[in-house]
Amino acid sequence: MRLLVFDLKGTLAHFRRPDTTATHASYPVITRTALRGLLGSILGLAEFSGESWAGIQLLSPVRTVLQELSLLGKGFLTSGPAMNRPTSIELVVNPAYRIYYHGDYQEELMARIREGRSHYHTYLGSAFALTFPRFVGSWEVPEVELTPGMTYRCRTVLPTQVVQGLVMSPGDSKLQVGRIGGVHYHYLGGRRFRGAVHLVYEVQGQPISFVPAASPAEPKVRFAQLGDEVVCLW
Repeated sequence: MRLLVFDLKGTLAHFRRPDTTATHASYPVITRTALRGLLGSILGLAEFSGESWAGIQLLSPVRTVLQELSLLGKGFLTSGPAMNRPTSIELVVNPAYRIYYHGDYQEELMARIREGRSHYHTYLGSAFALTFPRFVGSWEVPEVELTPGMTYRCRTVLPTQVVQGLVMSPGDSKLQVGRIGGVHYHYLGGRRFRGAVHLVYEVQGQPISFVPAASPAEPKVRFAQLGDEVVCLW
C-alpha cells in the first residue's frame, strides 16, 4: 500500500458539530467530510468522490476556546433582512494534523501538495481558518490484518468499532483518552449525509495501545504498518 503523507497546520480550526444550533460547538479533530472537502478544493472538484482511505494523527495537543463572534445572517438568500447576531463559537487553537492518504487522485494530490498548488483555497472546517498543506512524503508500507487478542500501538485516531479494549501501562498514567461521537461519514450533497462513525483519540497526540475487536462493525477500516506502530485508515 502506498500512502501520501502530508501535514495540515493552522492557528485556528472549527469543525462544527451538526447537533448545535444557538452555539457552534466544534469537533476536536478534522472530520472525514471536512478532510475530503479539503482534498476536493486542492483538485478543483465541486465534490470529492471515489475510493479514499485516510488516517489522522494529532501533531499537537487538543486545545479549544470559546469566542463570541458577530455573524452576519443569511438574509441575502431570502427576501428578509440580513441580521448581525452575536454567536458563541468553539475554536480549536493551533491545530496540527498528519494525514495518511490512500485512494483515488493520489498522484495528482501528491504533485499539487508537493508544489504548493491548490485550485481553491484550503481551510480547516471554516473559511476563516486557512491552512496550507505541507508535503511530508509518499511511503510504500505493508497493509496488515490485526489479530484479535493481541495488543497494537496506533498513532492515529481510531474508530471505536475496531477497539475491543484499551491497554494502559504504568508509564501511560498521563494519557488522556477522549471520545468523539456521531461524526458524519458520507456527504451526499445538499447538506445531506449518510452514516456516522465514533472515534477515540489521545488528547496530547500520543499513540494509543489497544486490543482489536474480533469482528469490527461498519464502516470498514484498513491498517498499515509503520515501524512498530499501525495507522488506521477509514
